[in-house]
Amino acid sequence: MRLERSIRARQRTPAILRMRHPLTVASFLSSHGVPVQRRLRAAGLPALCQDPDAFVPLSRVWRLFDLACGFDVPSTGWWAGRHLAEANLNHQLLARLEKAPTLYQALGRLARLVTAEASHIRLGMCQGTDDILFYTHYPGRQGEPGYGQAQLYQLQVILSVIRHFLGPRWMPAEIGLQDDHAPRIIQEDLPDSRVLTGQSVGYVAISRADVHRPPRRSTSARNDIADVASSEPMDYAGVLRSLLKPYLAEGYPTARFAADLMGTSPRTLARRLSTCGLGYRALVDEVRFDVAKDLVCQPDVRLSEAAFRVGFDDQSHFTRMFRRVGGVTPGQLRREALRGPTYHTAQ
Repeated sequence: MRLERSIRARQRTPAILRMRHPLTVASFLSSHGVPVQRRLRAAGLPALCQDPDAFVPLSRVWRLFDLACGFDVPSTGWWAGRHLAEANLNHQLLARLEKAPTLYQALGRLARLVTAEASHIRLGMCQGTDDILFYTHYPGRQGEPGYGQAQLYQLQVILSVIRHFLGPRWMPAEIGLQDDHAPRIIQEDLPDSRVLTGQSVGYVAISRADVHRPPRRSTSARNDIADVASSEPMDYAGVLRSLLKPYLAEGYPTARFAADLMGTSPRTLARRLSTCGLGYRALVDEVRFDVAKDLVCQPDVRLSEAAFRVGFDDQSHFTRMFRRVGGVTPGQLRREALRGPTYHTAQ
C-alpha cells in the first residue's frame, strides 16, 4: 500500500533535479565565454539562484543542455559532466556511498538513494557473467529535447563515482548510449572502451574483478546524512514549494507560472493544493517566509537584501508578509536570534 502511494505521488508530480547540475553546466559554459544568464533564462531556469540544493524542473535542465549543445559547445553534456566530476554530487550522498565496504555495495546504494539528486530517474545493475552493467535512463522520455546530452552528463557522473573507488585512470571495457550517435569526444576520452549506440538504457560496464574494491579516499562531507537517507517522494505541495524557492529572487511567482512549473493548468493547480488544505497565496507566503527566516537570522545579511532575495522590492510589504506568517517582524526575529548562542555581535 505504501509503495502504491509512492508510485501515485510520482505520477502526479513533475520530474525535478537539484540545481547543482544546471549550475555545473553554467560553470562549464561560463569558462567558454558563453552568456550564462541568457541561456538559463532561455531555458526557463532561475538565473539568480546559486543554491545547489534547490530543485528545478528536469525538462528545463534538458532544455538548457539542448540550447547549449545547439548554440555553444557540441556534446555539452559530456564536457559539463567532466568539468566538475564528482563535485557534481551531493556531498552527503557521496559520503553515504563511501561508507559502503565495496564498489558493488556503493552502486546499489546509489541506485536506491538517487532521489536525493533527481526524481523519476532509474538507476540499477544488470548482472553479467564477467561484468556488471550499471545503467541509467528515464522511462518513456527518450527522444525529448536534451535527453541524449543529459544522459552523457549522467554517465560522466557515474564514471566519477566508480573512479572514486577504482582511481582516476580507470576505463570501462564498454559504455552504452540510448542515442543512435556517439560523439567523437567519448572515444577520445575512453580510447580503450567499446562504445555501443541505440541501447535500451545508457550504461557503464564494470568488470567483476573490480566491483569488490573499497573506496580510495575520504570526502570532507559532514556526517549528517539524514536528508539523503530517505528516498520517499515529496507530496504535491512539497514539490511545488521546492520548485518555487529558486525563483523567489525574480519576483512574485504567479499561479500561472507555478502551474507551468508543475506541468499543469492554474485551475488544476488550485484544485490539487485544495486537497492538501492550502491556497496558492498562503503556500507562496510560507515558502517566502521559510527562506527569509534563515536570511534574517544571519547578522551579515541586511534586511533589505533578505526582502529582495525572496522577491520584495518594498521592504514594508516584506515586513507585513513576515508578520502575517510568523507573528513577528523581521527586526524582532533578528533581535531574538542575536540574543541566542548562535550569533554574537562584534565587540
